[in-house]
Formats: sequence, structure tokens, C-alpha cells
Amino acid sequence: MRKSIILILLLLTSFLTVCAQQNTDTLTWNQFKEIIKKYHPVAMQANLVESLAKARMKQAWGNFDPKLSANFEQKVYDGTEYYQFLTPEIKLPLWYGLELKGNYSEAEGVYINPESRLPAEGLSFIGLNMSLGKGLLIDKRRAAVKQANIFKEASANQQLLIINDLILDAGEAYLYWQNSYQITLIYEQALKLTEVRYEAVKNSVIGGDRPAIDTVEAVTQIQQRQIQLQQAQLNLKSALYDLGSFMWLPQNQPVDIEKLNILPQKQEIEIPQTLNPAITNNPKLLSYGFKLRDLEVEKRLKAESLRPTLDLQVGLLNTGQSAFRNINRNYWENNNKIGLQFSFPLTFTTARGDLAEAKLKIKDTEYEQSLVRNNLEVKFNQNRAEATTLKAQLVIIKQSVEANKKLVEGEEMRFKFGDSSLFLINARESKLIETQEKLIETENKIRKNKLKAEWILGALTN
Repeated sequence: MRKSIILILLLLTSFLTVCAQQNTDTLTWNQFKEIIKKYHPVAMQANLVESLAKARMKQAWGNFDPKLSANFEQKVYDGTEYYQFLTPEIKLPLWYGLELKGNYSEAEGVYINPESRLPAEGLSFIGLNMSLGKGLLIDKRRAAVKQANIFKEASANQQLLIINDLILDAGEAYLYWQNSYQITLIYEQALKLTEVRYEAVKNSVIGGDRPAIDTVEAVTQIQQRQIQLQQAQLNLKSALYDLGSFMWLPQNQPVDIEKLNILPQKQEIEIPQTLNPAITNNPKLLSYGFKLRDLEVEKRLKAESLRPTLDLQVGLLNTGQSAFRNINRNYWENNNKIGLQFSFPLTFTTARGDLAEAKLKIKDTEYEQSLVRNNLEVKFNQNRAEATTLKAQLVIIKQSVEANKKLVEGEEMRFKFGDSSLFLINARESKLIETQEKLIETENKIRKNKLKAEWILGALTN
């Protein structure tokens, strides 16, 4: 645990001074994954999705904010005040298509129409607006809140989708780095063996036991291994740069790869396997469920437009600024204001077109959902078939490596007794290196297969 903490501190300090001093540390898979989740720009962008969902929720509920307004109108002509009207008003939208409304009105002037005349103390009103037709079951305000709630759930899933894809790409980069490092070790060991063999041959030539041409053969073997090692080191450097593209520091600063001196873990990386694999948990597939829910709300809103508009306004009037003064059992009958608004399009052409479009969007999304589900099932089945084949190949390749080791040892024994040559030893050794590379690559493929399986299941975020 202490070593893990030290390593993360090394990776996340601004100047990476310790690494620059040529101290080599092991960067484990789990440490690498945590660095990505914390500081990679894509992961940081994924966190913004949650903030965006909160902002949308505020916007949606903002449609239910109380609204204060006032209307003032005055006319004065030739020194005569014809009229002066003042009406401050407050409205409070409620959930079920209701709107609470209250206002106070004053009217003064010489020329006021009879229906506009008010008591000297003014007239207060408190009432309720109700949608009894279109807007009774759902309206734009309620639809916006429902869709904001869906977006909030979808945003959490979107975070998982983004991180799941990011960890897959980063995991493949780490595995390639690990694979390149292990192959480099093979060629380092092979070069050391050829150098030792060259010294032995040179001593034998000096002692007169072997012809001088054998030293030329030994030198060509060294040169061949040097070229192979240089290529392996180049591949390792390239893999490290690819790995470094996923490593970031706080304050959105990329890691300077030239200052890093790290190695991958030697043991196999642990990729937890899902106990009950089910592609239904894949974030991409789940996103279609959220999209369908959102479209269903839109469809309900469009269907509501097929209902006639029937808006009712009822309210209580009272003299002065208090709407509830002197209220009694019979007061309502003599002091009320009622309004009714009705409209009914004869063809509903626009509404029917909007509803048809909403239904087609749902159908289109369902087709796309089915296609994605099928593609994931195919990928998962392919992944399982590949895993079975790779495991069987691994057994054979391990046996081949052991067999080639024995062939190299046997050829070296024959060489000591003068029954073989450096050319044959090199040929046997090259075949051994080839099978060792194949073993490393197959083990790497198995790890990538596990990584891909967890990506398909949407479990790489765990």
C-alpha cells in the first residue's frame, strides 16, 4: 500500500523530479486506471454531464417559479386626467395544469368606461386558472420536468458509457506496453547469451580448438540480436508514449513522458470477471431505454394537442387590498369572476402530424435499439469463442516453448562436443524466441479478451 501511494505521488507531482533521477518504479494496472479516472480530460468531461443534468433540472423547475408583474396605463389630455389604471399581479404555476393568480386593481379618472370602474379603495382578486381540456393530463411545464428527470438518470449512464470506453482504450494501451516490455526482456536476454557465446568461441579460437570463421558467425549473431533488441526497444518507447497520452496531472496538465521512468507490472493484470454476464447492463444499450422514455413523454405531449382547449378561470373579488376580508357563506355568490375559454380545431392537421412524427421517432429508436442489442450479443458470443480458442492455443504454445528450450540445450551440448555449429544453435534459438514471443502475445490476447468482455458488459467502470 505504501508503495502504491508513493508511486501515485511520483506520477502526479508537477515536475516529476523523482522519476527524472532515474528511479524506476512499477506502474500497476490499478494505479494507472485510478489516474485515468481522476485526471484524464475525457473523465473530467464525463463529470460535467452530471452538472449539465442539474442545470437542466433547474431550468425545468424554473417554469414553476412565481411571476410578479404590473400593468400601468394613464391618459392625460389638455390638463384633464382621462384615466389611470394600475394592476400589480402575481402568478404561481402549480403541477396539475393549475395556476394560482392574485392581483389588485385601481382605476381613477374622469372618462372611465362603466365596466372598468372600481371602488375607491381598489379591487383585489384571487383565483385559479384551470386547463380542463388540452393541458389537463400534461403540458410543456410538466413535460420539461419529466424529461429533465430522465436526462438526470441518462447522464449518470452517460458517465458510465464514457468511462467504460476510456478504460477500454487505456487498457489496450497498457497491455501493449506490458507486451512490448516483456518482448524487450526476451531480446535483452538473447543478446547477453550471444555475447557470452562469442567470448567462449573467441577463447576456443585462441586456444586452437575452433576455426577463426566461427568468431565471424558469433559476431553476426550479436549484430542480429542487437537489431532485434533495438526494434523491441523502439516498440517499447512507442508503447510508452501511447500509454502516456492517457496519463494527466491535476490542473489539466499532461504528463511529460520524457521524465517518466516506469515499468509495467510483471504479473498478469487482474480484470474482475462479471459473475452473471448480461449485455442488458451495457451503458450504450441502456441509453436507448432513456431515449425511449424521453420520446414517450414527447408523444404524450403531442397527443395532448388533439384535445380541445378548455380553460376555466374562477376567482373571488373583494374591496381593498385584502381578498379575504369580510368573507362569509354567501359572499362568493355576489363577488366572483368566472371566465371560460374554448377552442377546437376542426381538422387537427398540425397536431396529428406532430403525433405521427413522435411515433415514428419511437419506432426508429426501437429499431436502432434492437440493432445495437444484436451487435452486442454477436460481439459477446465472438468474445467467448475467442477466449476458448486462445486458452487452447496457450496450452500448445507453452508446450512448444518447453520443447524448443530442450532443442536449444541439446544443440548447445552437441556444439560442445563438436557435432554442431553456431548456425544451428542460432536457428534453434531464433525458433525459441519466436515461440516465446508467440506465448507473450497469446497471453496478451487473453487479457485483451477479458478486457473486451467486461467492456461489452459495461463493467470496466467498477
